[in-house]
Amino acid sequence: MEELEEIKTFKNLEDYIISKNLCCSCGACVAYCESQSFDIIEMENYIPKFKTNKTSEDCRECGFCYYICPQTDSLIDKINGVHLVKDEIGNVSDVLAAKTNDLTIKDVGQDGGIVSTILTYLFETGRVEAAVVSEFDEAFKPVPKIIYNKEEIINSAGTRYSISPNILPLKDLYKIAEDIIQTRKNVYDVDQLRLAFIGTPCQCRAISKMRLMNLKPSHVIDFVISLFCFENFDYEKLMDILQNKIEIKPSNIKKIQIKKNMFVTSKDDKEFEINIKDLDNAVRNHCLECDEFVGKYSDLSIGASGAPAGHSIIVIRSDKGKSLIHSLIADGYIEKYKIPPNQIADWKPKKLNWLRKMTSIKVKR
Repeated sequence: MEELEEIKTFKNLEDYIISKNLCCSCGACVAYCESQSFDIIEMENYIPKFKTNKTSEDCRECGFCYYICPQTDSLIDKINGVHLVKDEIGNVSDVLAAKTNDLTIKDVGQDGGIVSTILTYLFETGRVEAAVVSEFDEAFKPVPKIIYNKEEIINSAGTRYSISPNILPLKDLYKIAEDIIQTRKNVYDVDQLRLAFIGTPCQCRAISKMRLMNLKPSHVIDFVISLFCFENFDYEKLMDILQNKIEIKPSNIKKIQIKKNMFVTSKDDKEFEINIKDLDNAVRNHCLECDEFVGKYSDLSIGASGAPAGHSIIVIRSDKGKSLIHSLIADGYIEKYKIPPNQIADWKPKKLNWLRKMTSIKVKR
C-alpha cells in the first residue's frame, strides 16, 4: 500500500473516477463506509456522493474507498498475485460447458441456467446462508438484493444488461445478520455468515480488493461468481431506445438476450430484434475503459459466449470452484456437455482462445 501521505480519499475518488463518468456503480465504497456506520456517503441514481456538505468534512480520510474501487489502479498487482493472473483471461483450472437439470430453472433461466442451479445447491446443502443477486422490478430495472433461501432464486434468473450495484446491499449487513441469526440455528454471530456473491467482473474486482484488505463486509463472502460481461447499458437510455425502435414499454418486457444483436421478448411472447449498433449511445462510459470480459477475480466465471446451444461456459479458477462444480455434476444438479470425439483434443483451447478474442474486442472498442 502507498505511504500514508499518499493515501487518497473519497474526494480523490470524485475527482479521478466519478466526475469523469468512470464509476461502474458497484457500490463498494458505500457498502464499506455505511457498514462501519460512518454515515458519510450514499448512492444516488447510481452515483456515490457525500450525503451533505457537512459529511464531506466528517470523512475519516481512511482511503479505503479509493483503494477498493475497481476503477482505480490500486492493489491490482496484489490481487493479480492472489488470483494467479498472468494474462487477459486470468488463471484457468478448467473450462467446460454444462446445463441445469432443474426443470423449473430451465423454464425461467437463460442459456444453461448454471448460476441459479449453483445457488440452489449451495442453499440445499447448507453451504451458504444468503446470496447477493439482482432482480427485476416492475419496470424491468435491475435491483440488487440479498436472498436467504432457494425459493427466492427464481426471481433472480436471467441476464441483466443494465447496471445493478450488487455490492451495495452489503451496507446493511449487520441489520440483515440479526434476521438471519434469528432464523438459522447454526449461526450465532455475523462473522459466521457465509454468502455467495454474483456479479460482473468489475464488481468481483472490488470484492477481491476488499477481501485482500480484510475489510468488512466482504469477510462473509465465501463464493465469488463472475458473469461474462461485454458491456452494460444505462437503464434510462436503453429503455428510450427500445421504446423508439420497437415501441415496447419497460413494464411489458419479459426477457432480453444478446446474441450478436439484442432480442427482446414481450410478456405476450412476441420477439423483437434490434441491431446491436443501435445501442451504442446507451453503453455506460466505464465499460469503454474496461479490460475484463470473463471476470478474473472469482472462483468461477460463467456465461453463454462460446457455449453450445442451451448450455453455459464455466471457467473454473480456484480449488473451491472446482470442488463446487464437481459436486454439482456428481449429484446430478447439472449435466456436463459431451464433447464430440473428433473435437476433444482442441475443444478447450478453442474456447479459451474465444474468450481471449472477446476480451481483445472489448479492449479495442
